[in-house]
Amino acid sequence: MNPLNSWRLAAAACLSLAGAAPAMAALVCNATATPVQMVYFENDPNPTTGAWSVTINCTRGPADPTTSAYTLRADDGFNPGAGSTNQAVNGTGAANQMAYDLFRTSPGTGVWGYTNATDFAGTINFATALTASVTHVFYSRIAAGLNKNAKIFTDTVTMRLRYDNGPGNVDVFPTFPVTINNQSVCLLSTPPGNIVFNYTSFQTVPATTSTAYAVRCTTGEPYTMALDATTGSLLNLNYSLALSNPGGQTGTGFPQNFTINGTIAAGQSGTCAAGVCTSAPQQRTLTVSY
Repeated sequence: MNPLNSWRLAAAACLSLAGAAPAMAALVCNATATPVQMVYFENDPNPTTGAWSVTINCTRGPADPTTSAYTLRADDGFNPGAGSTNQAVNGTGAANQMAYDLFRTSPGTGVWGYTNATDFAGTINFATALTASVTHVFYSRIAAGLNKNAKIFTDTVTMRLRYDNGPGNVDVFPTFPVTINNQSVCLLSTPPGNIVFNYTSFQTVPATTSTAYAVRCTTGEPYTMALDATTGSLLNLNYSLALSNPGGQTGTGFPQNFTINGTIAAGQSGTCAAGVCTSAPQQRTLTVSY
């Protein structure tokens, strides 16, 4: 046998054994956030807030490090507004866009955004395990008194998870949905006051009076108003009541002003045992339906 050939075979065998050495496994992480689902009432004088969570789950190989630093940030969604405010939308125009914000510390404090200063940051610690996770609570906030259509508004927020997974690090970009249900609301922003008649027996002109009130309904919300009765009698004087706007109305998100008008027809005697009489009041009910 040629000694040179034997040496070459041995060298080839050594090279083959070196190439079969096990490779180091890569650290793999991902993030999952709970869907943000808020219900909004425009008549609530306080901001609408919520608390949610995002969890980072990681796995490693036996030869991988037992710790890894990470950062997690969130962008301004698919529909960023002025000043980098998130917006959920349902159509075009301001009435179909609802602004909201995300926070790391509490509603209104510690913005969760897309900069180093607004990241969640920490360290994943495996100890002796091959899996590890860490959970952060984040918060949503919608300002009070927004003037929006009664709709369901949606958005999608993209996160960026960065961690130490070795050479050629690749960031992960998971997403989570945002849903805001803007409820239809109507309320008496200014309730009606008393209707007071002053009448003299057999006067030749009708006695009239009125009281003002205001209704605030969600933008685009149709509504109607009605009295439980439009006629009655006090001191044997027959009176009538009428709404200034008896037809259907549509909410604007702002107070809309109306009146209840009262009339006692002329020429009535009435009943009064003294020179001046005052009757006990009657109660009437105004109903707003939407």
